[in-house]
Amino acid sequence: MEKRNLTVSLPYALIGKAKECAVKESRSLNEYVRQSIEEKIVRDSGFDKARERQLRRLKTGYKLGTKGRRPAEREALHER
Repeated sequence: MEKRNLTVSLPYALIGKAKECAVKESRSLNEYVRQSIEEKIVRDSGFDKARERQLRRLKTGYKLGTKGRRPAEREALHER
């Protein structure tokens, strides 16, 4: 991935807190800021919401109109 430098002006207090958080996670400030921005973009893109929605659908399943019964045995459907 091609990289580009960016100059950002932030309050001293915010920079200090960000440095503390980066140190706790054993990362550089640059890496911490980059990952924070990436996480925000993913959240805002709706990916996480869509993922959670699909996982809920997998857990609940779909009504197929069989009322819990199997209309035919597998072997009967796949006879040759």
